Formats: sequence, C-alpha cells, structure tokens
Amino acid sequence: MTVAGAPVMRHRTAIVRHSLSQPMSLLVQHGVLAPGVAVFDYGCGQGDDLRALAAAGIEASGWDPHFAPDIARQEADVVNLGFVLNVIEDARERREALRDAWQLARGVLAVSTMIAGQVSTEGLRPYRDGFLTSRGTFQKYFGHAELGELVADVTGTQPVAAAPGIFFACRRADDLEEFLLRRRMGRRSSTAAYRAPRERRAASARPLLADRIAPALNELAELAQMRGRMPVAEEVPLAVMALLSQHHVALPRALDLMASLHLDPATMEQAATAMREDLLVHFALARLNQRQGADRLGGAIVRDIRTHFGSQKELLAESGAYLMGLADVAAVDAAIAQAAAGGIGALDPRGRLFVDARRREDLPGVLRVYLGCAAYLAGEPGDNSLVRIDSQRKIVAYIPLDDPKSAAPFATSIIKIDLKRQAAVSQPTRRRLIAKSRISGRATRGQLHAEAALRKEIGVGGDVLIVRL
Repeated sequence: MTVAGAPVMRHRTAIVRHSLSQPMSLLVQHGVLAPGVAVFDYGCGQGDDLRALAAAGIEASGWDPHFAPDIARQEADVVNLGFVLNVIEDARERREALRDAWQLARGVLAVSTMIAGQVSTEGLRPYRDGFLTSRGTFQKYFGHAELGELVADVTGTQPVAAAPGIFFACRRADDLEEFLLRRRMGRRSSTAAYRAPRERRAASARPLLADRIAPALNELAELAQMRGRMPVAEEVPLAVMALLSQHHVALPRALDLMASLHLDPATMEQAATAMREDLLVHFALARLNQRQGADRLGGAIVRDIRTHFGSQKELLAESGAYLMGLADVAAVDAAIAQAAAGGIGALDPRGRLFVDARRREDLPGVLRVYLGCAAYLAGEPGDNSLVRIDSQRKIVAYIPLDDPKSAAPFATSIIKIDLKRQAAVSQPTRRRLIAKSRISGRATRGQLHAEAALRKEIGVGGDVLIVRL
C-alpha cells in the first residue's frame, strides 16, 4: 500500500520482545494456553512469542506476511491476532484478516489492538481512520467498544473483554464459561509445592511412592483446591494420568494419597466456600449481562454446581441475591466501608474506594460482582493499576501506574467504565498517587516520610489519595 507515493511499512511495527506479549500472557494466565493446546499466531512478527511458548512445551506456530510468509496458515485450538488490525490502513482488509484468523480457530480467537487514549497522537499525520508515523507506519487507535463490536460482527459470537483492547471470541459456550469462571476464581494459589521434606530411607532403598509421583500429587492438589472438590478423570491433565499409569497407580488411590499429604478438612472447606462464592458471582453476572450459553453447560462447571449447590436451580436462586445487592446503593456503600475498614484499599474525600488491582479478589462479594460487570465491558485491569469504585455514579475506573515502584507513582491514562451506560472509555490524564501506603496497606518509614513531604509541597490534606497535575 502506498500513501502519497511512499509505501506504508507495516513490518516496521513489529518489535523485539523478551517476554510474552500481553494477549499471549493473558491466554497463559487464564489457562486457555497450556501444554497439549496448539496455538497459531496470525501475524507473528519476528516470532518471539512462538519461541517462548515452544520452550514451555506448547505447540506453537505462526505466519507473518513479511517475516514468515512461507509458513502455511493452519488451524489451531487457539489463534492469536495480536496488534495486527491496528497497523492495517484499509478497513476492508482488516475485516478480511479478522475473518481469516477466525476460520483457523477451532476454539478461541484472541484479538488485540492499540486503543484510543493510551498514547498521544500529537505530531502524527491523520490518514483515513488513523494516523501515519514518521517511520512510515500506520496506526489506528480503536475505541474499546468499537473493537468488541467489530469482533462480534465478524465472528458472530459474543466476545469477552480480557483487558482493555483485548477480546477473546469462543466457538463453544463451555469454553467461554470456563474462561470467565477461571478468571473470576482469580489468583487463589496452592501450597501443594511447599510441603515439608520427608524423612528419606537409605540411599539404596526405592523412593517412596509419594516421592515417585510427587508432580502428579501436586497437580491434583491444585485442581482440588481450585474447584473445592476432588477432580474426576476427565479433568486431570494427560501428563498426570500418564505418570500415574507409569507407576501403576489408579486415580482414586492417588487422590487418597494426595488428600492425606496435602489437604486437611479446613483447607478443603475454605476452598469449597471460595468456589461457592465464585459460582455465585459468575452466574449473577451471567444473568445481569444476559449472556447466552450460561444455561447450557457441561463438564467441570456442572460438577462444580452439583457439588456446591446441589442443582443449577438452587444456584440461580441464590445468585439473584447478588443482583439485588448491586441495585442497593446502601449495600454497596456498606461493602465499600467494610473493605476500607479491613485494610483493602482506602476511601477518598468523595467516598470512592481505591484498591490495588492485585487485591480485588479480597473484596466482599457484592464488590466483586461490581468489578465483574466492569471486567465484562473492559477486561481486567493490569497488576500495576489502581481500581476506583464510585458507587454513586456507578463508575469503575482503572488507573495504570507508570512507575509502580516509586513512592509516588504517576498515571498518564485512565479507563472509565460506566455501568449505567454500559460503556468503557480510555482517556489521557496526568495524575499522581500520593497515598500509596494507605491503598496498599504497606507503610515503611521512608514511604510515609516521602508522602508527608509531597503533601506539604502540594498543599493537600491527609485524606487526599491522588491529585491531578
């Protein structure tokens, strides 16, 4: 493609990465990508993601019109169309690329683009619906909702926002519900790998069975803690079943051994309670968003429901209480006050709750539903972000911090999710966090001294958390 006699250099937008790109990282974090799952990177650039995934044991291949034009485009369980659409200057060609990538996806298609408000366009030359850069490249900055509508229109699905500017489209309803539930289960981690060393027999003796199948036992313990119940055979990874078979250990025996070593009744009760709340939040949001497919479930989620609620009818009845809580401003405000009193975030002078994004799973259930609504529209906030809950205006904001390790980090963008209007907008901003210790709940003498000095310099009181510059 040429513009005013000069070609648009699409390949110059490819960058060298030393870690996974954000969409690939999200696919891995939420269990969509794992060993045994094949992924195809449509527009793989220089192939850094592919090398990282292959090193982790994931079957990964990719195609790129400039860097890998001779590689055949092929079907895969997961297809990634990462930051491709935003560098294509022709709107019709964008739709064709999206349609081609979707046709290759047997299960999930991940689509990501740059979104408006993330970076400044000052100095760029407007062209069509985007901008030309001094390097001869084209960039279109999508609106978050605009990208979601495009993915929905081309794929004929109801895509889910994984993060601002990143959507996952799923062919099967089960895949969508499992992804959403796993995301809602959050960051619950297992302690299975931290067991005390066992007294070992003499070096000449054969290792104990628990030591020979330790990786399988650890994996089974993680599965049990994640779902609050014992896993069944079809939920156990093939590699775990293969290890058990190699040592002639049946799954029931392995589960009994795992439970005796890793799980006590209190641990399982805690995991079951957490899973019940995860399911309540999940189905409350499904009803609120009128998500198709949430009532046509199979596999692991059905077993979760039967274990923790007895029936889906009972679960739906109980999840209705969560929805009633959302409509009750007083209940939301009470949950906000409870969170702040418990050290999960802090209140600003307007009564808005600021929370470290990494602690949002510790919030009371009604606030998790609140944030779940925001995540449905805009995806999850990044780890180095603040989350702001404004119950009066029913607005959730994500505030990414540019230098999170600083005593007083700056923020140059904000994503506002209006739950009443069902809209998400990214905007440039200039703010500075001056009460990091109050929001994080971690205060050192040096941190408190730096905050006090900054407050005196700016001239604000101790109840102010963040200031506009």
